[in-house]
Amino acid sequence: MFVWRAIEEKIASAVALRNRGINSLDTVCKTCGAAEESAAHILLRCNFAERTWELVTNWLKIPMVNVEGSLTDLLVETSEVQRSKGVRKAIYAVIIQTIWILWKTRNEKVFKGRQGKVQTVIEEIKEASYLGVKLRSKHGSLTRQEWWDFNVMF
Repeated sequence: MFVWRAIEEKIASAVALRNRGINSLDTVCKTCGAAEESAAHILLRCNFAERTWELVTNWLKIPMVNVEGSLTDLLVETSEVQRSKGVRKAIYAVIIQTIWILWKTRNEKVFKGRQGKVQTVIEEIKEASYLGVKLRSKHGSLTRQEWWDFNVMF
């Protein structure tokens, strides 16, 4: 549901709030300060998001995602990687988890003043996606080390 809302620019970014008539004094990204804070910026184009995507794609052993595209492009691009169906599903789970954790990290900055660290975000993505795949799929025997190395054979 969250990803669908993000694709539609319906999450509560500064730009979306302004477009809904909520007068916000500042629509600049609270994380990087380099552009207006839209859903696509927060989740793809912000330098924090770009660094995160670079590390995630390196970990998954897939080509770097096009952060200049849209969230829809990102989902299509990653669903078309040349891997087995099971590995593509795992990659998709990681992509969804990455989008969610980038949003949570942005909210920590906006509402609590906590600046996220890319390495901490990567560890959170790996752990949350590992637990999700292990507990919600038929791959219950997957080890944490296999997942963290992304040495999976589904």
